[in-house]
Amino acid sequence: MARTEPPPSLRAAFTVELTDGEAFREIRYDPRIQLPDPRWTVVEANGTSEELDRVVEEWGEEISPDGWLIPDDLEASMGGVVEADDLGRLWRIEFEHQPSSNDGPIDRWASEHLIGYTWLDPVGQNLVRVEYHSFGPFDAPGGGRVDSYTHQYILHQDPEYGVSFISAFMVDVQGEILREDISRSYRARITDIDFFFSSPVEESRFLRQRNAGNGPVIGVMVRQ
Repeated sequence: MARTEPPPSLRAAFTVELTDGEAFREIRYDPRIQLPDPRWTVVEANGTSEELDRVVEEWGEEISPDGWLIPDDLEASMGGVVEADDLGRLWRIEFEHQPSSNDGPIDRWASEHLIGYTWLDPVGQNLVRVEYHSFGPFDAPGGGRVDSYTHQYILHQDPEYGVSFISAFMVDVQGEILREDISRSYRARITDIDFFFSSPVEESRFLRQRNAGNGPVIGVMVRQ
């Protein structure tokens, strides 16, 4: 689990492709660029979608947009002991999201309506995918109705630092808002990424801990 929760001083410059089926946006982000030059830049845009542009704008306004690539608090979200199904090459771990100290109202609301699954490579001890699915239809905050909700993200391991990062994610939601049916499908794919530490001291500490094999542990009970 330590691979998914590196220190905050680990940053990333990256390129991401986003689409909602109606439009396409390619964005480049590099926190090393000195302000006032833009760090978040749309380098290619095809099609028209106000929804997708809103997603791009809100992501770019985050203090650290690269923070979205790290599935932080995954250990806290899964709880201390989980059960896994042995599916051969991969284990599927089912868990109910446990709100953590970093969760906001939306996260706590979502935890009441979603079930989580992680897919683990037991040989390499790497998480390769995380999924959230709704139990069934439920009321959404602020009014409206969600008929189905699925959120998946794919994890890859950085070869230099050994941390796991989100290389792609998919969100599918269907429901009704203000008596209008909605159907949204968002896809994102990281096409280029460059990790670096903003603090040499933190980098040295991280490498020492990684080489020593220290990190949090999740207990896994395997169902054959």
